[in-house]
This record gives sequence, structure tokens and C-alpha cells, in this order.
Amino acid sequence: MAVSLVLAAMPLAPAATTTVITSRALRAGHEADFERWVEQLNALASAAPGYRAAIRLGQTAGFQHLLFRFDDMTAAEAWQRSDAVVAHVAIADGFSTALRQVATGNRVAFDLPSDASASKWKRFVTTWLAVFPVLLLVSTVVRMVLTNVPLPLQLLPSSLILTATLQWIILPRLQRHTRFWLLQDDSGRLQTSPAE
Repeated sequence: MAVSLVLAAMPLAPAATTTVITSRALRAGHEADFERWVEQLNALASAAPGYRAAIRLGQTAGFQHLLFRFDDMTAAEAWQRSDAVVAHVAIADGFSTALRQVATGNRVAFDLPSDASASKWKRFVTTWLAVFPVLLLVSTVVRMVLTNVPLPLQLLPSSLILTATLQWIILPRLQRHTRFWLLQDDSGRLQTSPAE
């Protein structure tokens, strides 16, 4: 009897097992909303026919990957297209941007979006917007304090203050608040490789 229960829990054709992975970049301040949303999504998945497992992989703050396994593509598609899941996904689309990938088989590979996937031009714009006002303020103050000091010696404290301020204060906050936008492609989905 125990053997038949174990066999019943095994997929009928392991090579047909389908993996659905959804990567989401959250808007800052919606972490608690996402936690509640994931719990409900897991409940919807576990109630679906053909459901096998769910795995959640978290990266830096505001970046999550949700992996669901189903017996086959038919079960995975039926779950994804169900009215309840479509409505539930729409909720998360209000506070995050996503990329969904699907693959079948025992061994599957996915290219996951990460902070390195950000568009170079978007990263340039956000970094410049952070650097310019700080550089302007710091260099003005240093020039006022060190008026008779040669320029290279004025640049030394300016560069140290600018670098420290960006590294520990501005860029971590900027990244948290702009990741949602930085990682979107032209269609509004997450990208897995950087755009120019």
C-alpha cells in the first residue's frame, strides 16, 4: 500500500514535467504586499491538478524568482490560464514587473534577470542624476573651504566624499527605488540581458 502511494505521487512521465519560473522585480515599499501575494499564489498552485512543487529564490531586496513544477505542459498551461491565476497575477503586475519562462523536461535551464540585466542607458541616466547634485554640492563646499589650495588637493576630499556618499547612501536607495524601471524592456517585461 505504501508503494502505491509513492508511485501515485510520482509524475507519470518525468521527462514531460514542466517548470514555470516567474521572476519579479518589486516596486519599493511593496515587499509585504508581495509576501501576501506569494502565499495566495502558492495556495492556487498546490490546489491545481498536476502540481508537484514550488520553490522561491530571492536575490537582493525586491527581486524574486518563483518556480513551479507540474506533471506536464497541459497541467502548467491550465493552471496559468485559469481565471483565478490570471486575476491574481494582475494584482502583482500592479506593484512589480515580471518575466515568465516555461520549459519541459528533467533538465531545464533558464536565463534569470538580475541587476546586471539593467539597460545601460537607464543605468547611466539614474547614476548621473544621483552624481550631479552631490558632486555640485561637495565641490562647491570644498572650493569655499579650501580656496587657496591647488585643484588636485581640492579634488581629493571631493572625490572621497562623493564616492562614500554614493556607495553607502545614495546608490543603494536609488537601486531599490529604480530597479522596477531599470530592468524593464520595451514591452514592460523583465529582461535577462542588458540592452544598450
